[in-house]
Amino acid sequence: MPTERQPLHLMIVAGEASGDLHGAKLILELKKLLPDLTCYGIGGENMRKAGVSTIVDVSELSVIGLTEVIRHYHRLRKILNRMKGELKRNRPDMLVLIDSPDFNLPLAKEARRLGTKVMYYISPQVWAWRSSRVQVIKKCVDMMATVFPFEEKFYREAGVPVKYVGHPLVEDAYSTADRTTFLKDLRLHAGKKLVGIFPGSRTSEVEYNFPVLIEAAAALTKKCPEIQFIVPVASTLPAEAVEKFTCKTPLDITTTSANIYDVIHACDAIAATSGTVTLQITLMQTPMLIVYRVSPVTYQILNRLVNFSYAGIANVIAGREISREFIQHEATPGNIADELERLLSDPAYSARMKSEMSEIRKILGKKNGSVEAARLAAHLIQAG
Repeated sequence: MPTERQPLHLMIVAGEASGDLHGAKLILELKKLLPDLTCYGIGGENMRKAGVSTIVDVSELSVIGLTEVIRHYHRLRKILNRMKGELKRNRPDMLVLIDSPDFNLPLAKEARRLGTKVMYYISPQVWAWRSSRVQVIKKCVDMMATVFPFEEKFYREAGVPVKYVGHPLVEDAYSTADRTTFLKDLRLHAGKKLVGIFPGSRTSEVEYNFPVLIEAAAALTKKCPEIQFIVPVASTLPAEAVEKFTCKTPLDITTTSANIYDVIHACDAIAATSGTVTLQITLMQTPMLIVYRVSPVTYQILNRLVNFSYAGIANVIAGREISREFIQHEATPGNIADELERLLSDPAYSARMKSEMSEIRKILGKKNGSVEAARLAAHLIQAG
């Protein structure tokens, strides 16, 4: 008699909000190919809705910067040891890791020691800093699924099995609501300019970036009084992380957890903390500036280690500054307010930025990253 096929088990680990989103989309596509697949790991609300049993919530890993990681070292080490234990006890058929290399690469090493296949989805930026990590990846990752074309060449030359699957955000970048209706639902004035203030998806990002963004908004209103502001709150953030700043300002600020693309579409200009959201904004072709602040110690260390010129991924892809970046000491209220004013008042400047943003979409192509990554994962997991 033929032996009964055992259900397939997959562990998946995402370290922050965008990873939770990408992981959810991957799992939804993967379950179309492998309906009996059981998934568990680290994720957030999106992955839970996709059917992932989360052992740890993604918010527990959402820290940035070297000093922040050190401060939370014992808690993160405890979580890592717990996940290593899950690998040993449950022996999944495959481990899927999403970005967050400081946590995920030690997990990949343990999976390799136990004989569990590893697929890395959403590559760590080893091409930008700490490139020595590519040797670790080569030893413990069975397949790197990249979302940017230039990454495929980098990994192939390093001897890492790799496939460019396309970026999962490309297919998602569209608004679902009419702008007028969206503004009305949030009680925003259709006749006023709307500026987006995007403080980040991690508490530490908000702590370092939101105060200066609010000061910039206040400076902007002195020049342009008829301005209203909107702040999207990521699902990984506790409400108080944003509220403790917005409640102290007299500015007209609306916070929302609405669809991020509807928020982006409604804005006339955006000041965004560097991260995945800057690519989402680029794909929607909304004029933007990029801000990034970390602790002084972290900045000094990164300034010595990082070997690329830009923080915004669209700027990295283009090899030039499509959207202006204000990093650390340059991220002053005055600089940010001046750039926002230009984005709002100089039609030719904004039009040129939108045109350059449209070129990024063309470079990324039309591959559906979630679908392609799911096919790759299904092939690996079924290969035994």
